[in-house]
Amino acid sequence: MATSEAFTIIGDDGSHPPRLFDDYQKGTSGKMTDLDVQLVTALREKHPDLIVTSVPSLNCNLLQFAAAGFATADVDEDSEPVLRWRGFVGPSHRGGSGFLADNIFFAKYHYKWNNEDFILYTVRIGYGSVQYILKEPRGNETPSSHSAVTDALLTSIGAWLIKEVPAIYVFDGYWARSTKLWEEVEKASWDDVILDPKMKKALTEVSGKFFDSKDIYDEYGVPWKRGLIFHGPVGNGKTISLKALMRTLYHRDSPVVTLYVKSAPQSYHIRAIFQMARAMTPCLLVLEDIDTIVTPVTRSYFFNEVDGLENNDGILMIATTNHLDLLDPGLSKRPSRFDRKYLFPQPNKEERTLYAEYWREKLKNKPAIEFPKKLCSAVADITDDFSFAYMKEAFVATLLDLARNHATGDTSDEDGDSDDDDDDGLDKYKFWKVFRVQVKILRDEMDSGSPTAGGCYGHYEALSAEYEEMLPLLENASLRDASQPHRAPILAPILQPLKAQSLGKAALSPLSSIDPLTNKIAKLSNGVWEWGV
Repeated sequence: MATSEAFTIIGDDGSHPPRLFDDYQKGTSGKMTDLDVQLVTALREKHPDLIVTSVPSLNCNLLQFAAAGFATADVDEDSEPVLRWRGFVGPSHRGGSGFLADNIFFAKYHYKWNNEDFILYTVRIGYGSVQYILKEPRGNETPSSHSAVTDALLTSIGAWLIKEVPAIYVFDGYWARSTKLWEEVEKASWDDVILDPKMKKALTEVSGKFFDSKDIYDEYGVPWKRGLIFHGPVGNGKTISLKALMRTLYHRDSPVVTLYVKSAPQSYHIRAIFQMARAMTPCLLVLEDIDTIVTPVTRSYFFNEVDGLENNDGILMIATTNHLDLLDPGLSKRPSRFDRKYLFPQPNKEERTLYAEYWREKLKNKPAIEFPKKLCSAVADITDDFSFAYMKEAFVATLLDLARNHATGDTSDEDGDSDDDDDDGLDKYKFWKVFRVQVKILRDEMDSGSPTAGGCYGHYEALSAEYEEMLPLLENASLRDASQPHRAPILAPILQPLKAQSLGKAALSPLSSIDPLTNKIAKLSNGVWEWGV
């Protein structure tokens, strides 16, 4: 025994090792009542001295944990056949190469974690997968009891799954954790927000004071919750202000996470949203375009979730809308739901001047572009009734036009006008001449009512445009009561990446509920993920 490998301690020494595959093949070839019962029974018969632990892959995925580098999993093709599909996974973006991958239905692994060896079977049952972990008993354990070592492994995976990382939690039929979206939020700054200084100060103070004032709310017996509405024409700073606020709140000494709702067409979606918000408190709950979220179908349920019997302490709701007049009075005129409304109007001349100065500062290191300070006031004069989104489009179109003309060597006069209408000699600046042309194009399209690039830019900047490469955190049933049966998703992934790098980016499935873990902090200690207060 001294010369044997560590793994053989829990293996079989016979020259013909027992094969679970035969039972799997038999079970799936005839009438199937519950294949899990048959497999557990077969494993206990073949390994009577080992503890068999069954774990759904949607709960704690051992292979993803190994792919992330915290364990090793080697396929054992000598003692058991492998049942799999082979296929090509295309690139996630144009220009990529893609790769070959397997979708494994049945396999046995030698699994090693924290200097402990396990036998691991992964078996596809219906539309889901089940993992069977085999480990020798320790101390007073028996083959019918739990394994303390296996429990430690599962606990470590659970801590890893819920570890706190900078991210935005996005709801679009289910909850997902987006690090990609957080990267965009991290770029936002209040310095980039052109607003009335008093309003900007009010926005930062109202949110900060709310999360600092729990004791005051408790002292006076007032529910620790608030609601704000950002409203006004599209493209005037609602989204960039939200991004800056998200970033500010997360970088507090006690970070406040953001939950962003894209859509919630059904009542059970509203239920999932508020269950998650209560589990993640203190948090910022953003309801983008609330007029599309709270509809006649979900209105009563939404009101019950906000003002019902359940505790919403620690939730700051911010709703945005471009049409305040179309909101249900229960949203726009009920203080206990949304206490303050902030108007983001079309910018006045002073704000348009500040926005031009913002662009001038961005271009100051571009010697090829002459942009003197006196142009800022002129820009404000000719962009009356423009939103910030339209102004941004005018600047972007101007720069693209200048770059294109520079590349082609075109030095012609774009507007074809003479210098008779020159104002204080501004026409000597190429930037001004091109900018004036772009403003005229945009204004003509505004007056005609046709959609323009500028008009769509506000939507382009919206948070929903950054919804890419999400790591699914919570499936539809992940926050249901334990009494409700879990339904596996109808469509299962067809291909499972072979590469560890790709597996590491795969969807991380949650524990059945995150409620007991919301006040825990995960940390890695000697190769083991642990929960700490």
